[in-house]
Amino acid sequence: MAANSNSKRHKAEEQNDGIDRISSLPNSLLCYILSFLPTKTCVSTMTLVSRRFRNLWKDLQTFDFCDNYGFEGYENEDYDDENIKEFMLFAIFVNAVLALRRSRDIRKMSLSCIHHQRTTVAYSVNTWIRTAIGPHLEEFRLIVCCIDGLSFNLPLTLLSCANLVSLCLGGDILFQLQDSSGICLHSLKVLQLLEIHHLDVNSVHILFSGCPILENLELSFFPESFARLCVPSYLKRLIISVENQVEACLEINAPGPKHLSLTNITFGNAVGNLYNLEEAYLGVDSSPKSESVDPLLNLLRPLSGVKRLELHCSTTEWLFDAPFLHIPEFCHLFHLEVFLPSFNLKFLFDTLEKCPMLQTLMINHRKDHSLVTDDSSHSYGWLVKPKTVPKCLVFHLTFIHFRAYQGNIHELEFTSYVLQNGLVLKTMLICDSWLKQPKKWKEIISDIPRGSAMCQLEFY
Repeated sequence: MAANSNSKRHKAEEQNDGIDRISSLPNSLLCYILSFLPTKTCVSTMTLVSRRFRNLWKDLQTFDFCDNYGFEGYENEDYDDENIKEFMLFAIFVNAVLALRRSRDIRKMSLSCIHHQRTTVAYSVNTWIRTAIGPHLEEFRLIVCCIDGLSFNLPLTLLSCANLVSLCLGGDILFQLQDSSGICLHSLKVLQLLEIHHLDVNSVHILFSGCPILENLELSFFPESFARLCVPSYLKRLIISVENQVEACLEINAPGPKHLSLTNITFGNAVGNLYNLEEAYLGVDSSPKSESVDPLLNLLRPLSGVKRLELHCSTTEWLFDAPFLHIPEFCHLFHLEVFLPSFNLKFLFDTLEKCPMLQTLMINHRKDHSLVTDDSSHSYGWLVKPKTVPKCLVFHLTFIHFRAYQGNIHELEFTSYVLQNGLVLKTMLICDSWLKQPKKWKEIISDIPRGSAMCQLEFY
């Protein structure tokens, strides 16, 4: 039967050889396929195929222009007149494509290029943006790198595109808003402001006021002075990252978000309703003005309903000093990943106590040469071994992934404890790449008695 099936399949393939299936596809479908490719690829490819498709790119309503040569010079800090010449070639191509297109309506545009105050360069970038602006524009992405140390002034008419659904701005872009009278982004659901060097927080707040149905917000910026950021209450996804060491404070009372990611940011007193969150990534830090752990605890309490939680080094180090009774219980958490500045046995055990439904635990920590195998210090271990076992170990925890295992006494003590008391543990993965004597440690850990008969111990 199998032989007959293979024979029929090969026969069908032989019969289909030489059939031009692409020619049978409608132009609308071909344009849809081409919309996922860089515009330069579309144009150069279509000119090599049959005459029917040679001008198909002129029907595109989606454009993706990227000045790769210019970005290479910018990243290497080696920009010269040769790069300007290359930009002019890039500009000729973009101008030709936009001039020869049949459809006057642009639905999506992505533009990544350098910028310079030279008239020809500045005029080109502004012209391309204004060409895209219109009632049919749904998605717009602009990444600009200024090579003269100045910023690119964004044409504010872009913020009046009523049908714009997704807007991404990045790089050396400057937009300053006095009021919201010119903002009409009533359809905008996705807003990304990426690595903005000269971000005016007040202008961002004004921009928010003109986006009544915004759902996803991603913001990474370089504040020049202390910034207090207030985010809309109707968001569903929030990602905020401060890219320098200038303090920025977040005020949030958004019951809608299901995903929250915060990096290098502190908190004011206004951390409100976040009980609908399902996923949270925290890389927050304590304010230089206060070493109190209370702001972090005030954030964690509204997060007590999350299902997935990721705590990075700055956050866990801040939590090391938190009183156990003050740490909230995460009753619905089933996936936890922690990044430790140093291995802290007590912190991990207290964390397990606060996560009664935990199913997956991922442990990462920095390489620490001070933690040798014969260390007898109690600074990161137990003064008194606990008498009770965390509920998650008894009923729910099935998978533990231990990355960067270094072979110190506290790691071994924790490993031994969870292997012996993890009654439903199915798998423990241990990365042994940092171990000085991996074979020896494999033997030691493999000899530890296991509370679960189905537990598999794997090293890699």
